Amino acid sequence: MQNKSYFGYLFAALFLLLSACAANSPPTPVKALAKPELTFVDLQSFDRELTAALSEPLPMVEVAFFDRITPSALPDRLQHWMVSVEAGGGSVKVLPPKSSLTPRDPFLIISLLTSLWSASDMFKSLSNQAQYKSARGFDAEIILKMDDKGDAVVDRVVFLKKPKG
Repeated sequence: MQNKSYFGYLFAALFLLLSACAANSPPTPVKALAKPELTFVDLQSFDRELTAALSEPLPMVEVAFFDRITPSALPDRLQHWMVSVEAGGGSVKVLPPKSSLTPRDPFLIISLLTSLWSASDMFKSLSNQAQYKSARGFDAEIILKMDDKGDAVVDRVVFLKKPKG
């Protein structure tokens, strides 16, 4: 009789041990939800969110900003995305503020374009990163606005799905 109860306890202990191991499996990564409107934060989570949004059949994805960003000082993370748009055959346009630029600001757009041109060197390092490939098939518009100081700043960046054809 003692043998049967011994095997019963051993079986129960083995069952508990195996079920405890199964409960400790690593969590599966959470897929970022695709949203048509994002806010830029200079973190990898922004890249994941933008990749998810550009991978979905959304006609347009807008990126707004918390911080004041001048056209000549686009963050590197955002420049990577602009380079990827151009590398995929898209265009990057800079749309000036609705009010005309003041005479002291005529080189803002030129400095932005120069910044994007120098960023094209980044393409070599980006070509192997799959996340940036989601920008292919899009055009991008960098929309400027006048801030309360009268300076041109980036209002938002809009990624527009290119028509197929």
